[in-house]
Amino acid sequence: MTSALMLFGLALAYALLKVFLEKRLSPLDDVGDERHLADLAFACGCSVFDLFRSAGDRWNFSDKKVNSDFQNYLRTDQVPPYVRQFLHHHPLNRNRTYQRLVYNGGRPPYL
Repeated sequence: MTSALMLFGLALAYALLKVFLEKRLSPLDDVGDERHLADLAFACGCSVFDLFRSAGDRWNFSDKKVNSDFQNYLRTDQVPPYVRQFLHHHPLNRNRTYQRLVYNGGRPPYL
């Protein structure tokens, strides 16, 4: 009887721990524009700044504006609308991202 209770307790502890860790790491599964930008840069073999320049070239923006927007992105993590539009026009192969390369499961291990 005690072994059955211990097994039930272990199963319950496992289920609670699994739910807790999944809720804790669920924001990592949401891919926003910032992560999409970094993943696209990795997949293309260029830097994020190069993507900003490519997006700015499509709109004929000056280097000064692109540099200013990139500095703002580094400070605030806000992606400008023209870069966001550039991202949406460039689909990403989800199998070739930095996170998939480093972490086999697609996200970091539990801490």
